[in-house]
Amino acid sequence: MRTLIVGGGAAGLSAAIAAAGRGDGVTVLERNRRPLKKLGVTGNGRGNLLNSGEPVFYGNREFALKVLSHMPYARVRAFLEDLGITLTREEERVYPAALMAGVAADAMLLRAEKLGVAFRVGTRAVSASACGGGFEVCAVESEYEPDRPKAGGKVKKGGVVAQRNVCYKADRLIVTVGGAAAPAHGTDGTAYALLTAFGHRLTPLKPALCALVTEERPIAGLAGQRVRAGLRLTGENGGLLHESAGEALFAGDGVSGIAAMQLARFVEPGCTLHMDLREALLGAEGAHRDAFAWLAERREARAKVPLCALLTGAASAALSQALLRAAKINDLSRPAASLADEEAVRLARAIADFSLRVLETRGFEAAQVTAGGVEAAAFDPSTMESRLQKGLYAAGEVLDVDGDCGGYNLMFAFAGGLLAGRG
Repeated sequence: MRTLIVGGGAAGLSAAIAAAGRGDGVTVLERNRRPLKKLGVTGNGRGNLLNSGEPVFYGNREFALKVLSHMPYARVRAFLEDLGITLTREEERVYPAALMAGVAADAMLLRAEKLGVAFRVGTRAVSASACGGGFEVCAVESEYEPDRPKAGGKVKKGGVVAQRNVCYKADRLIVTVGGAAAPAHGTDGTAYALLTAFGHRLTPLKPALCALVTEERPIAGLAGQRVRAGLRLTGENGGLLHESAGEALFAGDGVSGIAAMQLARFVEPGCTLHMDLREALLGAEGAHRDAFAWLAERREARAKVPLCALLTGAASAALSQALLRAAKINDLSRPAASLADEEAVRLARAIADFSLRVLETRGFEAAQVTAGGVEAAAFDPSTMESRLQKGLYAAGEVLDVDGDCGGYNLMFAFAGGLLAGRG
């Protein structure tokens, strides 16, 4: 059995290892110069591979859960450990014990090469069709000049010196090309056509797991500040779109960090980000405390200090200024005792509900994952085979499934790849 896999990411390598392990002759086409480029930087380079907790998926959530019922967490973990990857867990997130994503990529490549998987790197698939009971994929193969060393141990990648058209034939075809997020890693959304050519439909695409771009004036001076916060995203009519909690990171043009990135797929025109900063200022035990009462105590304890120092020790100078500005409190040189109750109410509201108008998200260039994709409902979740074309399979981010930050997306990719490879 000849198996052709388009896409050398986590799903593609899992499929290759599973297919080669059952005796198939496997060829992987990868448009980058090396496979597993995106896996090598996941989890900020630490490699958040899995999540042992309750699965959190969006899009076709039901399909994702069915896939994981056929290839559950324990079996995916066992697959990774069988490759020689020692794993460690931080709460529910699972990483390589080395806390380096590259060791997982190296182990997968080692096993694939040992099983005789053939790699064709620098090869971009442009079309796929059924042919003589199997498949034909036409691609463009690039030839590169040698890399050259630079100062400081860096390397300048050699440019493309030649390209040629090539065609590959196989008995079955597995498409694991990723989505539209992070085009710098080779996933620019152009490869969806490999599946739509067989009648599969594409759902609307949105960036997921990326920073939110907001109005800038309220966050002036906050770039680089990290806070623990409860976050809510509300629509133009005030209705709740989604909520999250955890670390948020202010930037010059918006808010990043895991808690904010979890909200990206839900952004719509006219929405507002609400940040509950009580945990950041009052501590974990004060996260649900009445901010007005806390301010009243602080006003009394610091009656003679300048109002600009009321929050000193609880918040950075930049965050203090932003909150006082949001509360429209002026003349900060006067004593804290002069803070009127109505001013304290506004400041308490700013602490518990620091609100920012969301303009957009950072876009696919900065997104970790794509929301939307090829309709997963047209595939069998027990094998990942197309219901429209026998012998055609798909797995990973190319489908309309996306998970929260924390290892869910890679777990879905590994699971689907293993099922597709085993067929």
